Amino acid sequence: MADWSQLPQELLVLISERLEARFDVVRFRSVCCSWRSSVPPKLYPFRPTYRRTRGRLEESLSHITRYTFYLLRSSRGDETKAPACWLVKIREGSRGVKMQLLNPFSDSKLESLPRNFPKVLDLTNFQVIELGHQYIGLYNVYIDHSLEPQCYDYRKKVVLQQSSTNCDDFIIFASFRCPAFLRSGEKEWTVLEHVYDIQDIISFNEKFYAIDLNGKTRVIDQSLNVSFLPHVGSPRSRKFLVKSHDNLLAVEMLSNPDKGVGFRVFRMSEEDHKWDEMESLRDRILFLGFYGAVSAPASEFYWGKGNLIFYPGGLFDSPHDPDPEFRLVFVFDLETGTACPLENCPAYCNLFWPPPQWVTYSESVIFLTEVISNSTHSISSATLENECMSPESSFALSPTAITPKR
Repeated sequence: MADWSQLPQELLVLISERLEARFDVVRFRSVCCSWRSSVPPKLYPFRPTYRRTRGRLEESLSHITRYTFYLLRSSRGDETKAPACWLVKIREGSRGVKMQLLNPFSDSKLESLPRNFPKVLDLTNFQVIELGHQYIGLYNVYIDHSLEPQCYDYRKKVVLQQSSTNCDDFIIFASFRCPAFLRSGEKEWTVLEHVYDIQDIISFNEKFYAIDLNGKTRVIDQSLNVSFLPHVGSPRSRKFLVKSHDNLLAVEMLSNPDKGVGFRVFRMSEEDHKWDEMESLRDRILFLGFYGAVSAPASEFYWGKGNLIFYPGGLFDSPHDPDPEFRLVFVFDLETGTACPLENCPAYCNLFWPPPQWVTYSESVIFLTEVISNSTHSISSATLENECMSPESSFALSPTAITPKR
């Protein structure tokens, strides 16, 4: 029988370069000491410097943090029934900072976890699927006012393109007052002047896309050449860009005092260089938040129905998160064109909050203690390099689970 711990270093490096999901890297490094030493952990955030002064106004970007969406599925229970699911959002940690469990629709921390929520989650009890990720930059504005200086902090979505062969080779696209780009090795940002009201930005097929309030889409290649797509949607509506499988979608959110909230979805045609309206998402599901959108197939949730959009209340009116409460989540059915509060949808209401019983069940806590005591892959080895996650209390993930490949 082959001894996998004796694989050549060159082969281990080649394997690790093909691991995109962070949890795959964690599990790879948990196999043995030689595998662990061959690959460094993926750590965030990036800390590029952005500072711009115009008169009394000074703008800066302090740091960038990665947020990842995971779907946890129970691996226990009746095999004749579909496993229960729980959607979580994790803020990646950097050295000295643990991960944090967040509201999936914003970056608000979960402050009131149940008292019986386990301190450690052994992922051998769950299937973990990475649905997507996003980067958020902390953007600071300082106004040197003659009477009283003012300082404001904002969170802005940031897009990152990394080289597949060298993680230190990257381009950052950020939407401040004006869109700006920063290449690795450069000290100065390249700013696109006179571009305002950007609603969303995204990276797709090695190009950057930015859509503004009126539906005008700018396409920027890696040489920072700019082209345009025809206007999409209605002026002044809320717009999102989201990658759905192999397609780039523009989602328009409409609000009517009489009819309520509505949505239109458009797919970008790269050949025709335009947006085509879609009648249906088919088996796809969209999760819209205050800092971006994520797409997933309904089959990952074992739902027979897709064509749904989940979104929080207040999303249309505010670019920031006004209320982190989960009771404000709604479900929009594109087939019927109607929205419904999440609490009135029994099939979906337990997807976000509170944590399901199969996570907080007391017997699993006893089992977790045994895992920590007896497992050859000690949880402490992961904690040393912050391969764990935590709300405000001490909380960790055991890195020994197996994630189904997508």
